Amino acid sequence: MQYPLKTFSIAFRYYDEEKMVPLLSSIMFHNDLRKFEYKGTEEIFNKIQWPISYHIEHLTVFCDCRWRTVCSILSHLRSLRTLALKGANKYESDKFIDVHPNITQSTCLTSLSLETYTNITMNDIESLLLLLPKLTHLRLIGQDILTDPSLFDGCRWENFIKTKLTLLNRFEFWFTRYVVDNVDCTTVESLIATFRTSFWLETKHWCVKCDHISGKYRQYFYLYSIPISLDIFQYPNRYSEILHSILNTTDDNSTIVVETHALSLVLSKTVNERIQHQVNII
Repeated sequence: MQYPLKTFSIAFRYYDEEKMVPLLSSIMFHNDLRKFEYKGTEEIFNKIQWPISYHIEHLTVFCDCRWRTVCSILSHLRSLRTLALKGANKYESDKFIDVHPNITQSTCLTSLSLETYTNITMNDIESLLLLLPKLTHLRLIGQDILTDPSLFDGCRWENFIKTKLTLLNRFEFWFTRYVVDNVDCTTVESLIATFRTSFWLETKHWCVKCDHISGKYRQYFYLYSIPISLDIFQYPNRYSEILHSILNTTDDNSTIVVETHALSLVLSKTVNERIQHQVNII
C-alpha cells in the first residue's frame, strides 16, 4: 500500500552532488507534495529540477542564498502560499539583477518571511514585494547593520503598504542601524514619530518600538515590531546597555516576545534582587 508524500524535510552538511540532485529532483515530482523544508547549500538547491505542474505550497529554505535565487523561486514555484527564507542575501554579484522582467505577479503567495545578513535597501525590498500583492503576512529580519534610512521611515512604509500591499494585516520586522557620532541628529523620538500616524495606531494597530543601544564599540538604533518574532532573542547582551527606549503607542500591556526558540535577558542588579526576594517569599 502506498501513501502520498505530502511533506518532505531534508538537512545535510556533506553530500554527493551527483546523487543528491537527482534524488531531490525526483522527490519534487511527487504530485501530492505540498510542503518542502530544505537545509543545505544554495548550489544544490539551484540544481533541483522543478516540475512544470506547480503543486508545492509551502517552502522553507535554510541556506545562504543570493537574490537571484529568490527570484528563481518565485519564477518556478507559482503555487506557493508561504515562503520562508532564512538567509536571503544581496551580494555584489546581484547588483544588476532586476526582479521584474521574467517574473509575473504571484497570485497565491500570502506569507513571506525574509531574513537577510547583508545590507539591503528599501528599493530592494519594494522591487520584490511588488510581485506579491496578495501578501497578508510579511516578516523582515535584518541581521546586519542597515544604512538605508528609508527602511526606518514609517511614512514610506505606510504609503507602500496602502498602495501595493492592501491585504497586509500582519507586519513583523527588525532593523538595526549605527548612530553616527557628531553627524547623526536622529533620535529614538524622531525615528518612532513616523510610526505614530493613524495608519499604524488605528487602522493596523501595529505596535513599534525603538531602542538606543550603547554597545561595546558602537552605538545602535534597533527598530522593531511588537510582539518580537526572532528565532533567538537576546535583550540586551552583556556588552550593551539600553540608553533610551520608546514605543509608538502608550499601551504598556502589549505582548513583547512571541515565536522565539531561545530567550536571553540581561537583568540589572536591582531586578535580580527583586526576583530573588520574590523567590524567597515563595
